[in-house]
Amino acid sequence: MRNYILLALSLVALSGCASKGLYDWGGYEDSLFDYYHQPETKLDLIEDLVEHVEYLMEYDEKPAPGLLAEVGTFYLLEGDRQRAVYYYRLEAQEWPDSQPMMAKLIKNLER
Repeated sequence: MRNYILLALSLVALSGCASKGLYDWGGYEDSLFDYYHQPETKLDLIEDLVEHVEYLMEYDEKPAPGLLAEVGTFYLLEGDRQRAVYYYRLEAQEWPDSQPMMAKLIKNLER
């Protein structure tokens, strides 16, 4: 009987650890996988990421590190420098460790 109780407690503890990761990526990995295999889904990926980031910001949740920069990079690849700079600034604001790199990217884009 004691073994069953220990087993049950262990399962509960393990399932609690696996329920949610540290950051909410909003399905980014799956969308990126689809994009690599079907490049025509690029606009869907951008829309999904922007929607997810806006949702997180609306509820004062911190986006995963690099997610804002990734959105900015997709906009840059689409030729929209203003939006790229906007998201690079947000990345630097949310993740101060990224500020040196984001500052260089922004400086290059604003020339």
